[in-house]
Amino acid sequence: MSAKAKVFIIYTGGTLGMMHRDANDSCSPLAPARWERLKKFVSFLKRLPVETVLYEMDPMDSSDINPDCWIDIARVIRDNYNDYSGFVVLHGTDTMAYGAAALSFLLENLGKPVIITGSQIPISEVRNDAMQNLASAIMFAVPYTFGLPIIPEVSIFFNNKLLRGNRAKKIDSCGYAGFVSCNYPVLADTAGNIFINERFVRKPAEKDFFISEKLEKEVFLFDIFPGITPEVIRYIFNIPNLKGAVLKTYGAGNAPTNESFLKEIEFAVNKKNLVIVNVTQCIYGGIKPSRYNAGAKLLSRGVISGADMTSEAALIKLMFLLGKGYEVETTKRLMQKNLRGEISAGDYP
Repeated sequence: MSAKAKVFIIYTGGTLGMMHRDANDSCSPLAPARWERLKKFVSFLKRLPVETVLYEMDPMDSSDINPDCWIDIARVIRDNYNDYSGFVVLHGTDTMAYGAAALSFLLENLGKPVIITGSQIPISEVRNDAMQNLASAIMFAVPYTFGLPIIPEVSIFFNNKLLRGNRAKKIDSCGYAGFVSCNYPVLADTAGNIFINERFVRKPAEKDFFISEKLEKEVFLFDIFPGITPEVIRYIFNIPNLKGAVLKTYGAGNAPTNESFLKEIEFAVNKKNLVIVNVTQCIYGGIKPSRYNAGAKLLSRGVISGADMTSEAALIKLMFLLGKGYEVETTKRLMQKNLRGEISAGDYP
């Protein structure tokens, strides 16, 4: 009899593992619980044809998660990489898109599935989406056991959909369909018969797996809005030790065209030597900064195109590249290159 496939589960907290702070008050706030308190709700794991091993980090609301936590997760995966067929990361939904993007960059030459999941309703509740999400994530972590092809990349499983991690965005604060895949097809759909979109799945890396262990935190992400003043822009770009920023602009990459605004952008690029990346505020589509005069003026001032990346992926990618210690021009070039499937080829100058 062949040995069962082994899945390594990393529990970080999040809604999936939350319980009421006061056990006697169902109206008390939800707070992350230790896995020991959740065991009775996950007894179904024993019925799966796989061996699961649980690693518990200090459970937290994902509002409290930070780049150091993602690096810790990457280290745990590295230390157990050779002993398991796949990995499941239980992560809170509020920052799940950031976490998925971070792991997609930190896990270099990935050749195994890393599935991130969570829920909108705790697994301790009678009616929840946690059990289905967790069971399906485990299935995709060891696909051969279930007669499925391998998807060797960092992905998010949520509400019957498997999404590329660095293409995902949370769009609903409480509904089961909490995430969408922006500008990229879903990798798999389990609503009914399981469908794997194999031609859109990344190939396993041929080089040896390793991890990167630094994400530069001295970055900023902000939206352009009607009436934003040059003084506000100047204040942001004068933040001490700031290395770069992601600018969320209107539509196809447009921003105010008045000279006082543009002078602050130009000062940040040329004098402060900041890497400034332009992405759209829209959920779908990407920027085409040369299409409109309002976008072309940013391009001419040295703001680089984020193409069709999500703002989450663009920010994390910037943190990753700056963490590598590259020169500014190298960082700019690599920001516009597809590294992990986070950016599309095509008409995105």
